[in-house]
Amino acid sequence: MRLPLPFQGVNVNFCKNPHCPNFGIEADIEDQRGRGKSNGRSPYVVSGKSDDALLVCRTCGVSSIVKSNKAVWEEFDRHLQSLAAPRGHRCTKKACSNHSKPLDSHPGEYYRHGTNASGDPRYRCRKCRTTFSAARRHARHRKSHENKTVFQLLVAKVALAKIAQVTGLNIKTVYDKIDFIHGQCAKFVADRERRLPTMDLGDMRLCTDMQDYMVNWPTKAMRKTIQFRAIVTSCLNTGYVLACHPQLDLRFNTLEVQQLVEECDDLLKRPAFREYARLWNFEDYASALSLPSNVFRPVREDQESPEHMTEDRQLPRQGAMVHIDYLAIGHFRYLRHLLGRADHVYFSLDADPGLPTAVLAGWVDKAMARKLDVAVMSFDKNSTIDEKNERVMAANKIKALAEEAYPFLHPFVAWLTFFLQISGLDRMGTSERSEHLRTTEVEYPYINKSEPGKRVRLYTDDGRRTGLQIARVLHDVSLHQVDRFFMQVRRSIAGLERAPSYPRRAARKWYLYGFYSPDMVEKCLVIFRTYFNFIAKGKDGQTPAMRLGLAKGPVRFEDILYFD
Repeated sequence: MRLPLPFQGVNVNFCKNPHCPNFGIEADIEDQRGRGKSNGRSPYVVSGKSDDALLVCRTCGVSSIVKSNKAVWEEFDRHLQSLAAPRGHRCTKKACSNHSKPLDSHPGEYYRHGTNASGDPRYRCRKCRTTFSAARRHARHRKSHENKTVFQLLVAKVALAKIAQVTGLNIKTVYDKIDFIHGQCAKFVADRERRLPTMDLGDMRLCTDMQDYMVNWPTKAMRKTIQFRAIVTSCLNTGYVLACHPQLDLRFNTLEVQQLVEECDDLLKRPAFREYARLWNFEDYASALSLPSNVFRPVREDQESPEHMTEDRQLPRQGAMVHIDYLAIGHFRYLRHLLGRADHVYFSLDADPGLPTAVLAGWVDKAMARKLDVAVMSFDKNSTIDEKNERVMAANKIKALAEEAYPFLHPFVAWLTFFLQISGLDRMGTSERSEHLRTTEVEYPYINKSEPGKRVRLYTDDGRRTGLQIARVLHDVSLHQVDRFFMQVRRSIAGLERAPSYPRRAARKWYLYGFYSPDMVEKCLVIFRTYFNFIAKGKDGQTPAMRLGLAKGPVRFEDILYFD
């Protein structure tokens, strides 16, 4: 067998070139060598040596990395669990199959097990024997009035020790309340976002980027930080953060993964055929460290996106890190489920390797229906404020030249027409223009201060649109909303601020307010995303949830804290 089997209807091994007739056509599982063209020869070749996993399209010559379909489905299912978790009392153990079966609709999965100290009935799960009480989660809080205060201080960049000092709570109680707030936010958001797949959303403009987060070393014995990424997609029209997925699966830990890998001889198999293909193990860590210090490339041969690992970093003991390529594909498949009724979808992606193919793998049906546009944007992120002002002034001069050159056109149409002229796109044939846009960064001159030196590659132009339509697509490409969310995360959560480097620590990073547990990053991101989408108002007096249609007004802290 040359390729992994499909899993749960998922097969992402096909040509990722949207201009190729083989795009979306799944590769044959079995080897088809020896067959002639008339005998149904496979349109793909698995190239290289026996342990390589490169799928090459015979028609267009574009190659793509072979993936484990099982790993893609597992990562998608992990993201889906946050949306599918029903309301009501249920087994509290996430790994148990009854965790998704509430007591009200599945009474046969539980039985009565006495009462708690407050007289509320207790139940025991028939599968895993876990017990839980059918009481409101805040019923036993001795200082429930401090829940709102902890919530407000947490998103106002107050460190955990200071929260304990201001509220008079024990630090352990502060952590307990953060656990409670996280659970309430997850339930509240799931209840609202379950409506999205049935909503008529019209055209959607989305932007996706990644951000790194650091956790301080848990013990002095190994002074290496734990660093991982989170992939986030925001709606450019409304500012609503549709998904924020950290590169961490808290259902496992690295030691468990290593044991499972050794028990099933995973390391003897090609990466795409492994049982635990999506999770980091210690062999992956060792392979990453064996690369030269100046090299930044994929660790595994089935990997599209590079993952950097240095000697001053370690894998988490709490939770297991997900390989970034499977994180990205699972993220975009989740968005496909969430936005199923959107009409035309426009993706603006940061220039992280592998993101365009991850989108096309998750949205292949939309791409084949020509209702998907994928653009990759880069800009000069390290520009100073003076350089940004100079770029904006230069853009305004070009706008003036455009309006002077085309005085009888609307100013915006004049800008686009002038851009087509100076870029040379108006002198290309449709097929030449499509290939040029897919393979070359086109500098777009009309920028704002937050995105100086804007350069765009458009992967999905099929030659059917006019030049002005292409120019409008390039004009709308932006990462503004997702970058705004990232900036707010850094400014609002003390434990997620960028960590400085200290010379006395030999460039190792450590932060006074940083978290020591990786799960705190996931909890704080869930809490802040809820606050950002439903509570925080913009200059127009509306929240992102109101603009998207998930709320009629700003949500109060109490509405989330005591949601049942």
